[in-house]
Amino acid sequence: MNKKEENKVKKEPDYVGHRQRLKARFLSDLGRSMPDYEILELVLMYAIPRRDVKPLAKELLREYKTLSAVIAADQSSLTDFPGLGSSAVTLFSLIHSCVNKICWENLEKNNEPILRSMTEVVEYCRSHIGYEKQEKLLVIYLGNKFKYIKHSLEQTGTTSAVMINPQQIARNALLCNAASVIVCHNHPSGECSPSKSDIEMTLNLKQSLEGVGIGLTDHIIISPKEHYSFYERSYILQTGNGKVQMI
Repeated sequence: MNKKEENKVKKEPDYVGHRQRLKARFLSDLGRSMPDYEILELVLMYAIPRRDVKPLAKELLREYKTLSAVIAADQSSLTDFPGLGSSAVTLFSLIHSCVNKICWENLEKNNEPILRSMTEVVEYCRSHIGYEKQEKLLVIYLGNKFKYIKHSLEQTGTTSAVMINPQQIARNALLCNAASVIVCHNHPSGECSPSKSDIEMTLNLKQSLEGVGIGLTDHIIISPKEHYSFYERSYILQTGNGKVQMI
């Protein structure tokens, strides 16, 4: 080794060898044995090639708690994060968009009715709005035999509430010839048990949709780690005295 090569080796940052080992570990089992901070570090390496990004990966996880929450975080929130540049924010958004697209392609290509793929529906809803810090309403429009037609984000609320407009959802369903709909909203608190207003809102939406011959297939409440499905809990009923109750 000549002197020039020796100087190059000496100047090489310590993290270069660490990155190569990290890549090799990922390729050995596609990251199954790696903690979240190492996978996030690996992602950051491609956006920030000339810096040790392990401290940044750990700071992001301290702030957002999970790898999924980091990737799904709002762009404006990430842009303001110290040490995180536009390239990393764009890369996170790209990964998040790819995950959403894969989830929906799985549903659209599935020849089975959508309710036989409820795990995929829940995971898509979680990826799309489950990590939001404000409540949002996602509506999925279904055709005959519960086949997917389209989805839309129709409302944004506060940190603790989102309003559902039953008439607007019914109109949109008629416009796309939907036979039924699934609605999903997130609970930023992480607790997915429905509130009294959630139950009443679901009943009102169910009645509005049925008034124009459209079914309410499910109302899903989602958070980063949990979900509550009215369909899985056998829906809600209105008793003879006008009170709402769960079955």
